[in-house]
Amino acid sequence: MSEAVADELAGQGYRIGPDEYEKDLIGAGVNSVSLVRLLSDLEERFDVEFEGAELFREPVTVARLTEVILAGTVARDAEGAS
Repeated sequence: MSEAVADELAGQGYRIGPDEYEKDLIGAGVNSVSLVRLLSDLEERFDVEFEGAELFREPVTVARLTEVILAGTVARDAEGAS
């Protein structure tokens, strides 16, 4: 899943390697407009919703985005199984 997030970033011109998945994306040079676009693309691709205020309380990293996507996918699957 982290690779999928990194691929979305690469599509916007940002190369983030596995050794940088814990690095703050803003600190890595991703500007705020690109970050918002990334979040929108990931929400659409994985059918999840990022909570902006909560998400930005801590550095936004590939690893954190992956955790949110996986948690949303698990929650959605659990709801569908009910």
